[in-house]
Amino acid sequence: MFSGIVQEYSKSVLKDTKPYGLSLSIKVTKKFTKGLKKGDSVAVNGVCLTVKKFKPGQIYFDVIHESLKLTNLNNLDSKVPANLERSLKLGDEIGGHLVSGHIHTKAKVLSFEKGKENLLKVQLPRSISNYILKKGYVAINGISLTVVKVNSKSFLTSIIPETLENTNLKFIQDGTIVNIEADQQTVTIVETLKKLR
Repeated sequence: MFSGIVQEYSKSVLKDTKPYGLSLSIKVTKKFTKGLKKGDSVAVNGVCLTVKKFKPGQIYFDVIHESLKLTNLNNLDSKVPANLERSLKLGDEIGGHLVSGHIHTKAKVLSFEKGKENLLKVQLPRSISNYILKKGYVAINGISLTVVKVNSKSFLTSIIPETLENTNLKFIQDGTIVNIEADQQTVTIVETLKKLR
């Protein structure tokens, strides 16, 4: 599990196509790899990946075709760096909301107005439309955010300056594809109510 609070982002991502999908090598700070173990989970743009191997300042992952189909990991480049978060440990503070790292879908950024208020407008895929609610939680590229407005085609979040400065959101533009994870608690409630009808 993750908290949706990005710990750092990386502009240095190397991709190597493999029969199973992709091999990823991501440069990080040495501090990020301190205490890391092979087999640990790291969220990369909100996608829960398993550490294949690492050395101080560098982590290696394998990504299968199914993950590539559902996420934007195939599109990682230096223009839009990868958000990174280590998995939670028992007793850690949860500053955002519980995020599983299992992406529901990807969606297009429709607009990002930066100014007095930073308003990020994202396309709302039909597959998750029942789970995106006003004042509800959503994770975009692994970032815990609150929905401020929603309609049948899009939803809006307001980005605080701290989040904008310390995540890859400051690099995105109209048309950028982002990973979306709906709040799992909302998904569970909605799906349970459907079964009770």
